Amino acid sequence: MNKLYYSSVFFRHLSFVIFCLSFVLTIFFKIDFLKHEWILPNNTSHFITEVKDEKYNPNLSFLNSMSKLENFFLNEIEERDLNNLEAIYFADELLRDRFYHKDTVISINDNWFLYVFNFFSKNRNNSLYISSLDPNYILKSDHALCNQQALIFQKLMGTINVDYQSILFSVPRSPVSFGHFASAARIDESWFFIDTNLEPPYQQNDATILPRLLNGDLELFNSLYSEFSVDNLPHGAISSSSLNKNPAFMGNLLQKITYVISNYIWVASLFSFFFFRFLSRKIYKMIES
Repeated sequence: MNKLYYSSVFFRHLSFVIFCLSFVLTIFFKIDFLKHEWILPNNTSHFITEVKDEKYNPNLSFLNSMSKLENFFLNEIEERDLNNLEAIYFADELLRDRFYHKDTVISINDNWFLYVFNFFSKNRNNSLYISSLDPNYILKSDHALCNQQALIFQKLMGTINVDYQSILFSVPRSPVSFGHFASAARIDESWFFIDTNLEPPYQQNDATILPRLLNGDLELFNSLYSEFSVDNLPHGAISSSSLNKNPAFMGNLLQKITYVISNYIWVASLFSFFFFRFLSRKIYKMIES
């Protein structure tokens, strides 16, 4: 009984310390006039930072949640009487118009613990961890990176039961390698390459693009991405993954966990403190009696 009592006292004190620290840090990071520049990455993006002559329609900003976007997408398909192949390219055009190219980064006010995690990681100088992987959060913004747009495109494919996968680019290039993220969608046995972000000038309905890229077709790559042309395309520089799966599941899980810690750990620790205080007093009375 004594061991149980001392354990409850220990956890009571621990809960109080966690409450004090988390509450102070939450208030500190949510104060708007403090810029917190010391914890921000030096480089805001780990992908390409500029797209020339990209499309963007600000009138589509009302599509600011996944449910609104999906409803709009499905309604347009019905009104235009589109088949699945046509719907794939409609989604392509829709997202090209919906976003311009820029990283949607999670606000430090929303998730300060993620910034602390990022600060002590090897990626502290880029936005790998703090770049949002939540489609609803991304859609609150007018801009998104390649992987963010691909996540939303793949969500739209899921609503019409079309198979999808992620297409990853890691092409050696001087002075900076070409890192990029796109998608592909399948109709029957054919895969169609989709890049809503860098908006390369590919021919719609051309099922040869993806296999040619995966096989290292240098001429095709340079024609699609002329600003990032290379002299050599090594085997495996372009690959596919995550068939009908969220390619960012673990990253999104990390962001959700740190969000809960950032906004609710002080509440949980306060309840924990009162619980262990009640428990320790109860045990103490039992020992005394």
